[in-house]
Amino acid sequence: MKKCSHQSCGREERVWYLTDISSYSDIKQHPWCVHCGMIKNITDDRPHKIGYWMNKLGAIAKHCSLKRVNTRMMSKEIEKHVVFDDTYGTTGSNQKMMFKKIIRKYCNINPKIIDSFFY
Repeated sequence: MKKCSHQSCGREERVWYLTDISSYSDIKQHPWCVHCGMIKNITDDRPHKIGYWMNKLGAIAKHCSLKRVNTRMMSKEIEKHVVFDDTYGTTGSNQKMMFKKIIRKYCNINPKIIDSFFY
């Protein structure tokens, strides 16, 4: 899949969309990409760039004494995953869920320990 260089539409072309899935009463005008049509995330659940996730991985690896090879495999998978690469239309909670899934794939760390690095 070719990576899109997102360009937001004009102010008058924005679409009405939910700001919070749990509350269907909150809608706002969202910009969308004129190249691929993806709606931009403007909710409070903002995604983070890949450096944030690499720093979290480093902290977890240091705390849990993970082997360098495991850390390297996890970082390579994080780098290639589209959720971490394209922050235009994803949410922070989706990124966090995928991050935890990748870590659990390569090592048997208690999910509560992983969650402790986010508070």
